[in-house]
Amino acid sequence: MKPEVKKHIEYASGYLDLEMLDDAGKEADLALALAPNLPEAVAIKSEVLWRANRLNEAEPLVAKLAELNPRDSSVWINLAYIRRRTQSLDAAVDTLQRAFDANPSNALAHYNMACYRAVQQRTEEALELLRNALHLNPKFKALAKTEPDFAGLRDSAAFQQLLNSR
Repeated sequence: MKPEVKKHIEYASGYLDLEMLDDAGKEADLALALAPNLPEAVAIKSEVLWRANRLNEAEPLVAKLAELNPRDSSVWINLAYIRRRTQSLDAAVDTLQRAFDANPSNALAHYNMACYRAVQQRTEEALELLRNALHLNPKFKALAKTEPDFAGLRDSAAFQQLLNSR
């Protein structure tokens, strides 16, 4: 990485730490102007936009980051999150599938897909995905108890059994 690009990325990161999003964005733009395909530059700009809740603007950058890092399941999870809010639930499902391709054992991918399937009223699939998520990371139990996406499942015996099992 060129020293000038590295400097802009470091400045952007520092501004992000201070929640100075406008300044962070300007530094990220300078880094991107010098290195438009550098994952670190794309990532810092997308994070600035995400924190500013400018998800429509963040989406193409996160998509680019996902294509630059196709084996990074966390990027696909983030992109699915954005697409659920900016495009559609179906777009989010399609995108999240790429997280499974990258890492079939990612607990957050299982949890998020369980949420998506619950909203789609695909109950059995949602419960199986939630079961997998809880097996991979039991800490998701606490989150699942209050997850709005599980409102339609909350009263079911199968859902309660998942949350109350050890």
